[in-house]
Amino acid sequence: MNRKTFENWVNEYHDRIYSVIFYIVGNREDALDCTQDTFLKAYRKMSTFRGKSSAYSWLRRIAANTALNFVTRNRQSGWNEYNDAIYESSDQSSEEEKKTFSKSWLEPLSPMERAVVTARVYGKMSFRQVGESLKTTENSAKVLYHKAIKKMRQVAK
Repeated sequence: MNRKTFENWVNEYHDRIYSVIFYIVGNREDALDCTQDTFLKAYRKMSTFRGKSSAYSWLRRIAANTALNFVTRNRQSGWNEYNDAIYESSDQSSEEEKKTFSKSWLEPLSPMERAVVTARVYGKMSFRQVGESLKTTENSAKVLYHKAIKKMRQVAK
């Protein structure tokens, strides 16, 4: 791999990686820092990319781990900007969904559950891809997703 390939990855995937991280860490500044860290880590470890998965899947795994580590280190880091940004660029959400979504639905979720939900909903990834990106199995991703949805439904009632 060369520098030009990496530059292409940054140009192609930066916004998607930032989005994934934002939904885990919850604010712009931390998401930008984690995005930069993700690409620095990826650049340093480019030689380990074997091409068995897509470049995006590989970068997303690094991003998810970076964001989850950040959240774990900074427990006080909240989802303070989540409501401001969740629907900013979403064309698929109905007005009804925009009005009824509440930040409180995410509060009972663990960082891993949040990561799975955001990967499925916003990243439009399959359970297999989610499992790969979070270094877990497809079945674990399914279980985490369904537990998260169940928790969100309880809070939404």
